[in-house]
Amino acid sequence: MELLQLRYFFESAKTENFAETARKFQVPTTSVSASIKRLETELDCRLFDRVANRVTLNANGKRLQQSLCAAFSALDDAVDALTTHNADQREIRLLVRGMRRRITDLIIEYSTKHPHISFKTVFDFGETALEEYDIIIDEENDHYPDYERFELFTMRLHLKCSAGDPLCDKALQLRQLCNRPFISMGHDSNMHRILAKACNHAGFTPQVSVLCNDIECYEKLIASGLGIGVGRAESHHQGVKNLDVTDFNETYTVYAFYNAKAYYGNVKSFVDFLKNNS
Repeated sequence: MELLQLRYFFESAKTENFAETARKFQVPTTSVSASIKRLETELDCRLFDRVANRVTLNANGKRLQQSLCAAFSALDDAVDALTTHNADQREIRLLVRGMRRRITDLIIEYSTKHPHISFKTVFDFGETALEEYDIIIDEENDHYPDYERFELFTMRLHLKCSAGDPLCDKALQLRQLCNRPFISMGHDSNMHRILAKACNHAGFTPQVSVLCNDIECYEKLIASGLGIGVGRAESHHQGVKNLDVTDFNETYTVYAFYNAKAYYGNVKSFVDFLKNNS
């Protein structure tokens, strides 16, 4: 039994997809599949049920996954303690332009495990001194040609409105909202670009009544009925409901861009942490 086998299994257990594991480790899918089959042979039990080219984690796999979660956490902490982190006094310079709430949660989780590592974190769409940052969280674009990148999250988006809005129970076309006010995260934000692009495709420019760069205030404004906004499909804020807009089929993919020259010590530790939570 090899550590890499267990790593392949642990990642595949989270996604139930060998191809995604292969992409993450940059190896052929057949390598992941063969490695997990060898692990099952060594353990003399199936960890995944395989039906019609799909794999599903079974009861045996779930027990192993639970055990490995604690084991890998302890192993990663031990490796961190033995590497250059104590000698590396750099703060991690982080520019966040997407998934701010989720990234905040990850920073808190990481800082709890590594209290000696400090961050300089900026949540700003207008920042232009990009070379000052070790890591940038943003959607896919060509603004960061000197940075390596990997995908963090992909999410389905919905148009959202106040739960008391009579449009909540109707199937709509986007053009039917042309006279309704919208709330935007700011003209430079990714969400605004997605909204503007979708509305322009439907034949109108969204009438933005409020610009708000704070996610909590943004959701409260939508709940109050002051306008329609864009948000994650699975995000549920009290007083806010998803609109059934049949031709609004937008997704939002967020990447972590990191400076390869800074990829060691503290920065490498946090980048690897993000990769393991992507």
